[in-house]
Amino acid sequence: MLSLDTRRELALALTAILKRSNIATAAQSLSSSFHRHFSCSRNWRQKKIFDLQVYVSRSRSPYWNLSYEDYLFKKFPVYTSYSSSSTQVPKKILFLYTNHRSVIIGRNQNPWRETNVEFLRRHNVPLIRRRSGGGTVFHDDGNVNYSVMMPGNMFDRDEHAQLLCTALNPVFNQRGEETSLSVNERHDIVDQNGRKVSGSAYKLQRGKAYHHGTMLLNSRLDLLSNLLHHSVDGGLEVVEGPGVPSIRSAVSNIGISNETFTDAVILAFKREYTAGSENAVKVMYVDEGSMTKEEAPEINKSIEELQSWEWTFGSTPKFVHRFLLQDSTPAVSFTVKEGTILDLESDLPEFTAIKDRIIGTPYRGPEVASIINSKLWKERLIRSI
Repeated sequence: MLSLDTRRELALALTAILKRSNIATAAQSLSSSFHRHFSCSRNWRQKKIFDLQVYVSRSRSPYWNLSYEDYLFKKFPVYTSYSSSSTQVPKKILFLYTNHRSVIIGRNQNPWRETNVEFLRRHNVPLIRRRSGGGTVFHDDGNVNYSVMMPGNMFDRDEHAQLLCTALNPVFNQRGEETSLSVNERHDIVDQNGRKVSGSAYKLQRGKAYHHGTMLLNSRLDLLSNLLHHSVDGGLEVVEGPGVPSIRSAVSNIGISNETFTDAVILAFKREYTAGSENAVKVMYVDEGSMTKEEAPEINKSIEELQSWEWTFGSTPKFVHRFLLQDSTPAVSFTVKEGTILDLESDLPEFTAIKDRIIGTPYRGPEVASIINSKLWKERLIRSI
């Protein structure tokens, strides 16, 4: 909204011009005044020129795609230098990929609190801890993940989410659909009914930043609900401790194909961040077979880490996992740090007799169950941890 002083200035200018009965001049003067005001207060409208690079993954492996994303982030220079003109142009990378069915938790999250571990195992859905913050997300062939990398001093939480809305809303309009996307106060992309269609996570490190998210196109939302809600044994478990909890939101698909989404987003980035022809930006397609000799060792090492129990579960911040009886009476509590049991509290003889043997055991279901004699508790702990 214009300030009071600005409005007075515009009103006086318009009155003076109208007295001279020159409507055309009045319109021109008024337009110039508005332009001066908004060009000072809304610099974000000015086009930013980048050395834009676009990568599209042909791999469906969540381990490979997340590792390649991390490799890109580590290796890309934030500026491209042109020695002939002594100029530096900021670099921006757009990386698009789709993963097979998997659940991805944030760097500082607790998998026992964020997911239904039993359901994941029963349906052979990989659980992966990524290297950025944010909440837990569900990936499958019905969504596309986007990652945007840039210099840290040019990072903006909403800029790329807004650009995705700008890219996709015309697609819905051309189809005569009511879908309309916008960015809410939590920096999520939502539809016209306020349902989340894309969340975001961020990472800032050593002068660089990236913003990435998952766009729900035609995902299995029924599986998403089952996988991302901790509901083992009808809620007879409680997980307490630090870690970033996910914010539960109503979600929805936007109903376009992966190819339509990819093409619309790439075109929007070319138009927004390049000065020349849109065809000047080459799209590079990557997968396991395209890795160079320099890339392969580091990417493969990252994949090995992401697949390890030590990274996915063992790096969880210290927490307490409480198991309850059917009447909600506490039965046993495990205090766990870095994947190892530090303490056990219980009045049940099944646990009091073996407390010293359990302390120091890795917090893995089969290893804990191997120490316990009760068949009932063996089965329950194997399912739950």
